[in-house]
Amino acid sequence: MHQATLTIRGEHRAFGAMLHALVAILDDLADRGGQPDFELLQAMLDYVDRFPDRYHHAKEDEYLFRLLAPRAPDARQLLDALETEHFHNGALMAGLRRSFERLRLNPRERKRLLLFRDLANRYARFHWNHMRLEEEQVLPLAEARLTEEDWAEIDVAFASNNDPLIGLEAKTHFDDLRRRIVNLAPAPIGLA
Repeated sequence: MHQATLTIRGEHRAFGAMLHALVAILDDLADRGGQPDFELLQAMLDYVDRFPDRYHHAKEDEYLFRLLAPRAPDARQLLDALETEHFHNGALMAGLRRSFERLRLNPRERKRLLLFRDLANRYARFHWNHMRLEEEQVLPLAEARLTEEDWAEIDVAFASNNDPLIGLEAKTHFDDLRRRIVNLAPAPIGLA
């Protein structure tokens, strides 16, 4: 398995775990009540908003999908659908953020909490399905059909998040954000 494949799967796990945590916190609030921790929810939304579009999806589109398309013309429809989903992530997140801001304006209105929770659940299901398609269909196809030269280009692109000239600031930002979320989130999700 190539390094980029391992990186993509690792990023999917981290992103999926954050979505699970967000959904679990909102389900608990809906079931047991209480006041939302807006600082924690804001940090979680910042992570799920910024990471996929700025680092993950862009590299999948620009490197993995672009290089795979001519080597797997039979997968063109799937690749186009996944690229379209990447594009629609912004609209889904905008709706989730609007719902979050409405909840923040009136946190005692249960209807706003339930709407925010429902949108977060839809957002999470959308991404879990998206990541499943990539892992079960695209990555095995890529491993089978891409050349070593293709993989060298893809590996460099996905490794650049750790490159001190390109990605150290981004990596530091997301490490800090992850640490903040873990410190704010209640157990078993975090340390609070």
